[in-house]
Amino acid sequence: MPSDDACRHGSTTNSTHDDEPTVIATPEAVLTGHPVGPRSNGAVCISCGEALHETDIVFAYAYRCAEAADWIVSRLYCLECAPGRVRSPTLGVTEVLVGGRLGTITLPTARTHRQCLTELQSRAVSPPTDGCGP
Repeated sequence: MPSDDACRHGSTTNSTHDDEPTVIATPEAVLTGHPVGPRSNGAVCISCGEALHETDIVFAYAYRCAEAADWIVSRLYCLECAPGRVRSPTLGVTEVLVGGRLGTITLPTARTHRQCLTELQSRAVSPPTDGCGP
């Protein structure tokens, strides 16, 4: 049986999900294994354009709107170009800057490989209560 730290029941505002457990995870845990780049070997630094390869140290900017379930990884940086903080936080959006390495994940349905985020650690976080409106 999971502890209270790992599982909690859904919000009481939605009566159809009262008994469904909700898993609570850190952004690092959710983003580990997240595919990046448009192709199997196509990730590039958004700042300098340098090609990024498996085992390279990278930083990723990801966000999740308050009511959304999925995280979006919209920017990938090389070690030299990575910002030290979340620039211009947006109200109502959780934003993170995580650092780690590029790995490879197999996508079984498509029968392809993609680069993914691994060994992640948080560098900066902007909670949904910070920032200006969109």
